[in-house]
Amino acid sequence: MIRKLTPEAWRKRNFLAKFKAAAAELNAVSLRDIESLKFRNSTSSHDYQDLITELSPMEVVEIQGDYQGKAWKITDANDNSIIIVEHETGLEILYVVGAVASIISLVPIIVNVWNTMRAHWSPPHRGHFGTGGLERRRFGKNGKLIEEPAPPTEAIVLQHVLNQYDKLSKRISSLEADVSELKNKLSG
Repeated sequence: MIRKLTPEAWRKRNFLAKFKAAAAELNAVSLRDIESLKFRNSTSSHDYQDLITELSPMEVVEIQGDYQGKAWKITDANDNSIIIVEHETGLEILYVVGAVASIISLVPIIVNVWNTMRAHWSPPHRGHFGTGGLERRRFGKNGKLIEEPAPPTEAIVLQHVLNQYDKLSKRISSLEADVSELKNKLSG
């Protein structure tokens, strides 16, 4: 007997596959290191081809995997990478949470290029990137899929920078304590 998945279980299974593929492609430690920004606004394949053309000064490579859509890895001159995925319901950006340089350098570029392109397209109902609702998606420590409304892209970038700053500050404090302990052992 074939067991039918609930819509929630089916959705989680698809996200697990997508995040695992992204983690492998972006060299993340685990799928929990991946975060997705999903921009809800219907679009066509032609729109994505225009976006890829606009991003072509960077390295743009179509990639294979369980992304539930056509996917490209975008890499800048400093080897920072993210993944964009084509969906009929809107663009998705996948990135490594701890890779602040990728988030700072690539996410705003993609958002700005997309907004500029969409502002010039007609019909006017297409609107700007994110008017259909920006969603942030990730897996929590308990393995639960977290989907929530996201703040503006600039706030997301700032949040990741501040989180990385906090981690680095804690690591520096720990190293300073270790050095102090070693000095005390050597002098005593």
